[in-house]
Amino acid sequence: MARKKFLDGLKDTDRFCDLESWDDLYGYCGDCCRAGMIDRYELERKYGKYTRINDLIPRLKCNLCDGKTMNEFGRRNRVRD
Repeated sequence: MARKKFLDGLKDTDRFCDLESWDDLYGYCGDCCRAGMIDRYELERKYGKYTRINDLIPRLKCNLCDGKTMNEFGRRNRVRD
């Protein structure tokens, strides 16, 4: 499954506490190639800051095609001042 070129992959051991404040978290659907930004702070509040991010992949669902099988997380650095 090819991820969008502007997204960096996450390691299996990456947790919410490992992300920098300028990192944006994205969800990517491999079925329809749609990517959308995810509120990482909401997920961190819900699941805890020491939760591995890739453990939440089975909970991802695409809003466009309702696909749940080929989803993954990615991150992108926000422009810093």
